[in-house]
Amino acid sequence: MDQKQIQFLNPPRAYRVFPMTHSWNADYRAHMDAYRDYGYGGAVTNVPFENGFTSNPENLAKFKEYMDALEERDLSFWIYDEQGYPSGQGGGLVLEGHPEYTAKGFYMVRRIAYEATQVHYHLDDISDKIIWAAKYPLYIPRLDESYPQFDQMTAVPFTEKEVVCDLAEREILYIFCVKNAHEGSHATHNVSSFKHNINVMDRRAVRRFIDLCFAPIADALPDAYRRAQNVFTDEPSLHTAYARDYEVWNYALAPWVDGLFEAYEAMYGESMLPTLPLLFEGGAQAYPARVKYYELVGAMIADAYSGQINDWCTSHGCGFSGHYLVEEAICHHVMGYGSYIRVLMRSGYPGIDVLACYPEIYDYNTAKYAQIAVRKKHTNGMMVEICPFNDVETFAKAPLDNMTAVMGYLYLGGVRRTNSYFAADFSGWQNNRLHAGGGYTNQEETNWFNAYVGRLGVMLDNLHNDCNTFVYYGLEDAQAKMQPAYCGSWQTGDRTVDSSTNALIAAIYERGHDFYYADLDDLRNAITALWEGGVPMISGCTVQTVLVPTMDVMYGDSVEALRTLAAHGVKVLFLNRYPQIDAATGLPLHVAADDLQHADAALGLTDLASMVSYLDEHDDQTFSLPLPADGVILKGRFMEERDGVKKPLYMFCSKSRVDIVVQYRGTHPAELWNPSDGSITALAAGEAVTVPALRAVFVRVL
Repeated sequence: MDQKQIQFLNPPRAYRVFPMTHSWNADYRAHMDAYRDYGYGGAVTNVPFENGFTSNPENLAKFKEYMDALEERDLSFWIYDEQGYPSGQGGGLVLEGHPEYTAKGFYMVRRIAYEATQVHYHLDDISDKIIWAAKYPLYIPRLDESYPQFDQMTAVPFTEKEVVCDLAEREILYIFCVKNAHEGSHATHNVSSFKHNINVMDRRAVRRFIDLCFAPIADALPDAYRRAQNVFTDEPSLHTAYARDYEVWNYALAPWVDGLFEAYEAMYGESMLPTLPLLFEGGAQAYPARVKYYELVGAMIADAYSGQINDWCTSHGCGFSGHYLVEEAICHHVMGYGSYIRVLMRSGYPGIDVLACYPEIYDYNTAKYAQIAVRKKHTNGMMVEICPFNDVETFAKAPLDNMTAVMGYLYLGGVRRTNSYFAADFSGWQNNRLHAGGGYTNQEETNWFNAYVGRLGVMLDNLHNDCNTFVYYGLEDAQAKMQPAYCGSWQTGDRTVDSSTNALIAAIYERGHDFYYADLDDLRNAITALWEGGVPMISGCTVQTVLVPTMDVMYGDSVEALRTLAAHGVKVLFLNRYPQIDAATGLPLHVAADDLQHADAALGLTDLASMVSYLDEHDDQTFSLPLPADGVILKGRFMEERDGVKKPLYMFCSKSRVDIVVQYRGTHPAELWNPSDGSITALAAGEAVTVPALRAVFVRVL
């Protein structure tokens, strides 16, 4: 057997699952022995939380004992960076004595005068300060309509606590105030604590987090980070959005940090003050201001949080990973980070978490959105934290089957390393020596699961999906429509781009058509490759098809790039309707010229069924898959270098609870690699492949 076959049969520990372990059994060596005997690869662990976390030298000494004991057992480790979660507060250490580093938001107060009046506004008792005030004339074309004239701003004097302003007839006053972002947010709706969290846009706050939660470990244990696989950060985010739709609050908040106005001017060469009200209200004329603002928010978080911490970790010999919040929806990418992919790109090793851990509720975008960063950064995939916390009752009916199925989808989507809250039951180990039970799997099942996940990692290590279909990532539509809300914005707001994207990718993915997401920068890169080499390429993949979900707002530059690609043979299809507004200017987009109305146009408008049919006819034909009604199979192709020649490797993942047969149409002999048992069998041209229920298999074309 060659090295890959040996590793596939018995995967090295590096590819196996790492349990999330925030506290060890009193007999921690026995606890680690159990991990070894259950087939785990290591652990994600932390300095003990009790008695001061990283401020207590005894905790740091205990952490060294953990590191040494793990490595003595051939178990490696990740360092968890927080006491509880979300990351950034250090169990309260970071904000102690520094309330100015708390997450902040700013809100808008609106006063309108239809007759001349004086406004006397005092800041309320829970807000920090007034940051801006200005008035605008109203255009009232008729008595039932009125529009502020945002190009005619007049600044109004203000103090930190007060605004006194005379308003003429038909004038409107806007006052903007800062307060803590906390109540009703993810900070108060989690399973850890009700503590305030840091402002992830503030470099000073994040630097204090590093100084109090990272640096003490490095100071006491100089080799700790070099010995660790990665640092795990856990759901840092903005806290300006409310998490529950049954709660209504007095303030609709937009993210704030001191220096925001100056940062905007430095980034865009213009002031954001005249259009500040458009972050909160307005129609299409507001879209460019919001897109710019949320791109700035993303850039500031990327610099202050993921970038600053990654630089520190790199300088100490370690990678920076972990995961962020609500990765599955584009509107949440804006809500939590302004520009989620921008933030993820500054992490050393991208990461996600998955809460929906059985096939019927698994969200493909859990991995697929983060795969944008994997593709752009050329990392060896990404990390997943598996957390079977959604609909636990259904999950628990068949936990091993459910979790195994989802692992296939995750690895198909780019995961290569797994950290886990999918707990084992240790009561059967050495006569219940650990006095621990209640997990989902016994020792035999856990060993099998760890080997299965390890085989997925062995097969796909350093491989990237090889596909020619790209789906447009419509972030700008979500940014343009993002308005601060008074209640659970996780559930509310215009989600056209999310609903259409979800329907599109489910339809093509469940027909066995793999895809990558692509944004404006990717389209520009495709055109550069076209001019330089004659073939449009994105991340090494030839662009054959670009599918655009239903969007109202899109960059005009993206439309023009798609026109160019279409003119050079790329099939570009818009779902249901063309976008109407240019995200950069707020002006109408004229996408649908007369010569583009034909059904066979390279740049055309179509419905979902026609998109699927087009891919059925033009995508990879090496395998014949059943129709979704007969059993859903997800498929991905990878190019694997063997003896200096690139050859295809296919992965099939079942979403069905019965076995499914796939027909191999290739002319070359192949091998079937089965991660369920480590077996490798010959596969002749034209032979059928059985994909076991809720399992994955690989076909290596020879």
